[in-house]
Amino acid sequence: MNPYVYNPAYAGVEGHTALFVMYRQQWTNIDGAPQTMHASFHVPLEGGIAFGASAFNVSQGLLSTSAGKISAGYLVNIDRTHFLRFGLSIGGGVNSVNISEFDSPDDQAFVDFLDKNSFLIGDFGMTYHFDHFNLGFSIPNLFTYDVVTQTDFAPINVTPLDNILIKANYRGHISGDFAIEPHFIYRYSNVVPHQYEGTIIAHLKHIVWVGGSYRQDANIIALFGAKVKEKIGIGLAYELGNSNISSELGPTFEINVGYHLGTKKDHVEHVSSFIKSHQHSAEERARLAELERQKQIAALQDSRQTEDSDALGIVGTTPTPPLSAGATTNTGEQNSNDWDHQEEDTLARTNQFGENEVGIRLEKPNDVGGKDVVLSWVPAADATSMTVAPDGHLERELADGTKEIGVKYERTNPDGTTETVIKWDQVINEQQAETIVNNPSLTDVEQAEVAKGDPLLTEDFRTHDDLATSNDHVTVKRGNHLLELPAGNFVIAGAFAEFVHAENYSDKLFQQGFHDTIVGYSSARGYYYVVVFTSNDISRTRSQRDEMRKMPVLSKAWVLQVTE
Repeated sequence: MNPYVYNPAYAGVEGHTALFVMYRQQWTNIDGAPQTMHASFHVPLEGGIAFGASAFNVSQGLLSTSAGKISAGYLVNIDRTHFLRFGLSIGGGVNSVNISEFDSPDDQAFVDFLDKNSFLIGDFGMTYHFDHFNLGFSIPNLFTYDVVTQTDFAPINVTPLDNILIKANYRGHISGDFAIEPHFIYRYSNVVPHQYEGTIIAHLKHIVWVGGSYRQDANIIALFGAKVKEKIGIGLAYELGNSNISSELGPTFEINVGYHLGTKKDHVEHVSSFIKSHQHSAEERARLAELERQKQIAALQDSRQTEDSDALGIVGTTPTPPLSAGATTNTGEQNSNDWDHQEEDTLARTNQFGENEVGIRLEKPNDVGGKDVVLSWVPAADATSMTVAPDGHLERELADGTKEIGVKYERTNPDGTTETVIKWDQVINEQQAETIVNNPSLTDVEQAEVAKGDPLLTEDFRTHDDLATSNDHVTVKRGNHLLELPAGNFVIAGAFAEFVHAENYSDKLFQQGFHDTIVGYSSARGYYYVVVFTSNDISRTRSQRDEMRKMPVLSKAWVLQVTE
């Protein structure tokens, strides 16, 4: 339940401020048999640092040992799925004897013992984590000290490398409600015989657990316990003891109680908790449920839109036979005579290939009191041979809800014949049109960014490729989309025109260990964004982006700042 007892590197591993208490009664048939009481707490701090503290008392007959220590730990993030932890503890303790039980309390042996009753304690540990697999080793005794036994008051000298402990465990989730968790412990010692221990635990609906353990020379141990609201864990152990002498010694029992104080720390990058044994934490399950809800909403919205797979692939100039006004094509395209032709030959630009182009502007009143606008660009060399057709232009709605106009041109060929050419362009609003017209250096890709976004919410329409290499950040105002990102600072891992693609990428990153991933929308930019880090501090967000760019999967991460 509490691997921090074995290894100080586990400080903070619960992801919460965690408090544990334990009581153990050994060999119940023997008067004065050892009794152990232990209490500890540990907490993960920001920056991968962890803090812990513990205290214990062991009483056995006339002897009693009490000690306490504090621990510091550090988490190293290798690549979001592999982690290393380091821990170091230091403290002190005291041995005492109940001299009132002796007929000769002034015996020199007792006097000498009381003069040497204090000692230093310390331990060091290191652990490796991958998914739900944990492996660690620890040196339980960093300081040389003397052990005093009831049978002989002459001390036994113990040095740091006389004891080493290795521990491994893995939690395999068979289903959402059932998990199997094997543990293995090996204790190397130069003072007592080496010892191994194997345990297997079954988590049932992550509310109760049962298990068994075999400890070398100590026989079988039965384990069982319960968890309450993923916050409290209560565990019991019943040990029969060595079969050769168990009837004389009696069984041993132990009770452990763990408690998570408060909520999970937002800054925690790695968690391995016995109390929260689900494959995903409550916070992660809520996030996945919200993603599923968003997916259903997006699917419902898509089902209400006109499906036009053919329309998605038509780009550029396509010769086609002339259509009469009001005719309907076989792809759901309809003619419209409501578009007003504006500013012919007054728009000019140089495209990304260095070619000169002239622009045609079409306008039509919309249902919200403004105007829909289409900007259609043709090569300047062809402008003299192409004129806007007098009959209706084609209109269609794409699967993502955007609209396109097929601007009809009449082109005069060198042989004097005339043909109709249709060029498809996206419908935008007046603000988007003004942004494009006033920035003639914008490339087609940048114009597409403007067309998807809202110039009233941002003036920065740099492409995502540009942002992936920029050390700056984009600032936008918050819109009113159903999935609109709230005010804050976000590290963006990917941008998608459709929600389902963003959700799929978010799930992929989640499986790779990025458990804080969310999907949100920016009306200012017109994209669904996959967010891997969120903070109210822009400096911290940019610093986190720089760290994430060192990972191949996030090498193109950039920062989006959303304001109210």
